[in-house]
Amino acid sequence: MTKAKAKQYWFARRFPIGNPRSGLAPVHWKGWMCSLIFVGVMLLGAGFFAYFAMRDEFPHGVAIFAVLAIVGGGWFILVSQANADRIHTVEDYKREKTRV
Repeated sequence: MTKAKAKQYWFARRFPIGNPRSGLAPVHWKGWMCSLIFVGVMLLGAGFFAYFAMRDEFPHGVAIFAVLAIVGGGWFILVSQANADRIHTVEDYKREKTRV
């Protein structure tokens, strides 16, 4: 019989359970990479927006930026929710890291 692998969480709660805020923060390098990819997609959209704005094709720039923002934001939300630890907080992970 094989031993089940423990789920590796990329994000954890920023605030303890019971707090009305339910923000997440990265606690694993994969979570940080996911965040950087999202920022990169937003910067790419901003670059397209600026390029088309300088060529007087403002609506094209807005459309491309909107599509990239929706796709990048949706992807980020799906990935972060799928890999989130909803019980432990970032502080719990920091304390655990110092014990190791």
